[in-house]
Amino acid sequence: MSVYNQDILNYGDDVKDLDCSPYEHLRMLHDRTEIEKNIHLLDRNEKNMLIMYDAMLLSKLEEMLEQISQVYDFSLSDVNNISIKYWWWHLDKIANGKLEIKYNVSVDKVM
Repeated sequence: MSVYNQDILNYGDDVKDLDCSPYEHLRMLHDRTEIEKNIHLLDRNEKNMLIMYDAMLLSKLEEMLEQISQVYDFSLSDVNNISIKYWWWHLDKIANGKLEIKYNVSVDKVM
């Protein structure tokens, strides 16, 4: 378990809770960016958890986009040259079909 385990759990809590304020969900995007910058330090279980929470975020795309857009203009992601690698900063593009997110998930061990 890495030092980022709790950060991943916090991210998951924010993804699950649509009652958070728009500012809390904006902070969630910043937190997700920090996790991504350190993804090489995560173990397999943490990476799997992260994928699960990302999938939840994508399943709530419209609601999250509507809420975060109250406090963040997603066009700034292009203005600030935020890489598509950080796709959560481009939820508007995902929602309108200009960006598609794909995960390559593999299983090392089945129990």
